[in-house]
Amino acid sequence: MDNAVLKVNDMGLKNELEKMFAKIKILVEKYNSAKDENKLLKEKVKEAEHALSETKLELSNKNSEILNKEREINDLKSRLLDERKNKLSLEEKSQLKSRIKELMVRLDTHLETKTGDNF
Repeated sequence: MDNAVLKVNDMGLKNELEKMFAKIKILVEKYNSAKDENKLLKEKVKEAEHALSETKLELSNKNSEILNKEREINDLKSRLLDERKNKLSLEEKSQLKSRIKELMVRLDTHLETKTGDNF
């Protein structure tokens, strides 16, 4: 009878050990899978960081280009304003032309009068 009890206990112990080893095997597989997934995620993070770095560099270059274009636009605006200050409008040109014509007529009249007085 003692042998029968020992056999039952041995069988129970053997079954429990097999169940425990099966669970350990599953845990090891899950651990290895998680380890591989972690490695892939780390690679993706490195790639994302590299892409982010490149994008930041491109953005910095674009910002520099924008600043240069804004400076160029401001220079052109300034030149345009300076030219407008130095140029006369059409109305001002017209007034100036008529004033010159008026002065020329007066000068001609004055010269004619002077010439007529001398003779």
